[in-house]
Parts: sequence; structure tokens; C-alpha cells
Amino acid sequence: MKQKIIVAAILAVLSIQSWADDFTDTAKVISSRPIYQTVTGQECYNVPVQTSGNRSMGGSILGGIAGALLGSQVGQGSGRVAAGAAGAIAGAITGDRIQNDGSNSNGGGMQQQCRDVSKQVVAGYEVHYLYGGHEGVTTLPQQPGNTVTVGVTAR
Repeated sequence: MKQKIIVAAILAVLSIQSWADDFTDTAKVISSRPIYQTVTGQECYNVPVQTSGNRSMGGSILGGIAGALLGSQVGQGSGRVAAGAAGAIAGAITGDRIQNDGSNSNGGGMQQQCRDVSKQVVAGYEVHYLYGGHEGVTTLPQQPGNTVTVGVTAR
């Protein structure tokens, strides 16, 4: 029974000792420098685009002729002339829209343009510190102050 108590006491002391070995403390920062990383990507923006004035006239001409011929078949006397003129105008507009895919030369649109960009960003900080007369180095995600928290293991 006495041996069990001694073994239990030794185990209790060892478990307390191992628990007390690891702790945190503060160390004085000697220096820190940023660690840069290159990030690449695309930057896109919309720019106005003017359509070119190069429109084909073939559709307008053929449409106007066809419209005039069809229009002149309607009505009698001077009504035929008016119907032929109206048919020519309607045929020219329709022929132009068919020939030029309905695009409008006066209008424009927006076009997305992109360019490759790269920039330097701070990925972290290399920190040199002094603890217990020894210099240590660590990497932190943010700029440290005058001190840094260090993990200490007693041996």
C-alpha cells in the first residue's frame, strides 16, 4: 500500500512538472521586415465603342427598287406614283437593315477590355527578437510592436 502511494505521488509531481514546462512570455523585437509576394490577375473595364461608318449600300438599292416596283402595282393614276415612292422608301430601309444586320451606324456600345496586372503585396513579416540572451526569428502575419509573444519550453 505504501508503494502505491509513493508511485502516485511521483506520477503527480511528474505531471505537474510536465505541465509547467510549456508557457508563453514576451520577447523584445530587434527588427522586422516585410515579406513581399507578387500577385497577378486581370483588371477589366468597359470602354465605349463607335461602330464604323462602312455600311453596304447594296441592300438599300435593291430594296428600294423592289419596293418601288411593288408599290407601283397598287392604286391607280397619281396614287400609283405615291405608292411606288412609299414602297421605294420602305424597301430601301428594309434592304439596308437586312444587308447590315440591323446595326445602327450612329450608335455605339460598350466593350470590355482587360489587361494583365501584377502587384507586390505584404504576405507577412520576418521578425527578429531577443529572449533570454538569444536571438530568434519568426514570421508573423502582421507588423509586431516592441514585443512579441514567444512559446517557451523548459528542458
